[in-house]
Amino acid sequence: MSTDEHNCEEAPTGAEACSRRDFLVRGSTTLAVAASAAGFAWWLYDPSGKAGLSQPRPRKLDNYFAEIDYPVDAPRLSIARGPDERIDRMVSAALGGLGGMERFIHKGDKVLVKPNVGFQRDPRIGATTNPEVLRHIIKECFQAGAAEVVVTDNPIENPQACFAKTGIERVAKEEGARILLPSKAHFEPITAHTNPDGSPRQPKREKSEALGAWPVLWTPLRDADKVIGVAPVKDHNLCSASLGMKNWYGLLGGRRNQFHQAIHEIISDLGLLVSPTLSICDGTRVLMRNGPTGGSLADVRMGNTIIAAVDQIACDAYAYQQLLGRDPAQLTYLELAEQKFGETPDRPYEKTRRFGRRDWTEYKRQGKIAETNV
Repeated sequence: MSTDEHNCEEAPTGAEACSRRDFLVRGSTTLAVAASAAGFAWWLYDPSGKAGLSQPRPRKLDNYFAEIDYPVDAPRLSIARGPDERIDRMVSAALGGLGGMERFIHKGDKVLVKPNVGFQRDPRIGATTNPEVLRHIIKECFQAGAAEVVVTDNPIENPQACFAKTGIERVAKEEGARILLPSKAHFEPITAHTNPDGSPRQPKREKSEALGAWPVLWTPLRDADKVIGVAPVKDHNLCSASLGMKNWYGLLGGRRNQFHQAIHEIISDLGLLVSPTLSICDGTRVLMRNGPTGGSLADVRMGNTIIAAVDQIACDAYAYQQLLGRDPAQLTYLELAEQKFGETPDRPYEKTRRFGRRDWTEYKRQGKIAETNV
């Protein structure tokens, strides 16, 4: 027992006052220590890992279609069908229906091509982009005058193994494209949603918004003049289908699996985030069941179709209905995407330089779908 404690206990007339005084002194000391510790912890706490530094303003991606001279009465979708041994002709015909690759890629352009390389799977399984489709897209880019073609993705499984197993690495190198494997240095925070003045909104300001500011594979997007998405058509256990807009999921870094609880919101956010030069759906093989990873050739049917589009909402809607045999009116992320960046009287193409229509059959009635058998 300390001297102070002994004195307090022995004082016959001031015991209560001494106890109160001792309690206050000791309590004040404890609170001061706790406050100091809390302040130090607060100073150390930094969710972005850069304590004491102001964080950079999130970036917003360019509109990679904005400078394309594309007539409003030209086709929005171009569909080419043919046997597996004529993939080169299917790619050429699908692009030709939109005016050819030279309408989109110009001499000296740096082109980013984003296939789906998400899993370490044999390409016959249909879980990843058909490497032969990618091959002929790269060829078309160089023939149109591209100075460089970069192929990238941020796979769910080991990137190097995925690029090798899927055949994407092999065909890219054979055709003179550069493979960019993701690393931490390639990512920067990007925002899909902005306020009227162009500043980023706070995350989840609206119920249908999920992305906020998030690490995105920024370096290849920053360096690209044009961006082309090449997505396989496949079933998905969480969102019913993985198509063109879902393909942009492979640009995300960080703990992106947390978005599974808001998968439709995030896919439509990704469609808003990325305004590509071209959207291409690879329907040569269609994974009908057990997506997104697949596992058996029994889950795959030959679709023998390639869709090239300037409207990624309509592209996904067409593939969902015509290749997966499902109703696009029931696919939530298509509805949300149309709400966020589709064509409306307040958001006409002439103002936004973005096409966006969920009802692809309206394009058919307007004569804005090109179809070719090769």
